[in-house]
Amino acid sequence: METALSDAMRALIQRWREDPGATYRSWFLWEERVKNFRSIRRGIQQVVTDIEAGTFGNAYRGSSLETVVHSIAEQRQIFKGADHAFLWKPKLRIPDIYENPDNQRAFGRLLDACVCCNVEIQILAAIRQLDAKQVKGLGPAVANLLYFLHPTIVPPFNTAIVNGYNALTGAKVKLGRWDGFLAMRQGIIALNAAHRDLLSNDLGAVGGLLFDVGSGRYAPPPREDDAVARAAWEADLAKIREESVQAAKARAAEREGDRTHTEIPDLCSTRHRLILPRRRPASYPVALKPNRRGMEYGRAARCQRLAREAGRDLRGNP
Repeated sequence: METALSDAMRALIQRWREDPGATYRSWFLWEERVKNFRSIRRGIQQVVTDIEAGTFGNAYRGSSLETVVHSIAEQRQIFKGADHAFLWKPKLRIPDIYENPDNQRAFGRLLDACVCCNVEIQILAAIRQLDAKQVKGLGPAVANLLYFLHPTIVPPFNTAIVNGYNALTGAKVKLGRWDGFLAMRQGIIALNAAHRDLLSNDLGAVGGLLFDVGSGRYAPPPREDDAVARAAWEADLAKIREESVQAAKARAAEREGDRTHTEIPDLCSTRHRLILPRRRPASYPVALKPNRRGMEYGRAARCQRLAREAGRDLRGNP
């Protein structure tokens, strides 16, 4: 049964890697993703500096933290809504890092330790120190900041990723608790190691897989040894693949249509060249300056043309 489940998992990962609409191609292989690591790291350093200097403030809006989290939330669908955990909820008064200076400094110490350290044991120790403070409303969503500091140590975190992990492994990880996140992290690392040739040492890859499963794009392989359930699951995979191919073709056609409609013709090219006559035909009206002589000449020219068409000249001869 374990072998069958492992084979099914590999089939799922391979299909996921080929899917142009899945996070592997749309986000993990995105060129701008790696570039954003540097800017986000600098932003986190600025948050630490502001907290240490006492200039961070007591509001999320307008803070250096808002700038960093906004950059993370722009990282495609997988991080959409990443700012929700840091928004101030006045009725619940969470997360309690804006009104409580001690909690704010504890948050700053976590970020500072993760900026300065590169060793797994030190990073996990810093996380446990923050967890011991029991800062209300400040849970594992902070891991999305830490991922951009240490992508090989800390996986990204959101509801869809947790749902995907539970669906694939049969676990029952709950949201909002650091101990649950750390246990899930161990499971994610084990899953990543088992299929390392298809994933990456960057935990963003396996995080993207879990996100797509948890958001419903892919169904998890059946855990029971049931041939009928396995066949139905494989049929669903094939269907998703066909839909992905059709969607990719539709997007390509849409992009081509946008390019065609916005394309400015090159008037110097052979295709769009304007073919102009070398000589002006006698019947072409001549544009003259609007003076008396020009007006008289224009009227005379029109009279001559009308006379020729009637078979007469201006003197009335046939």
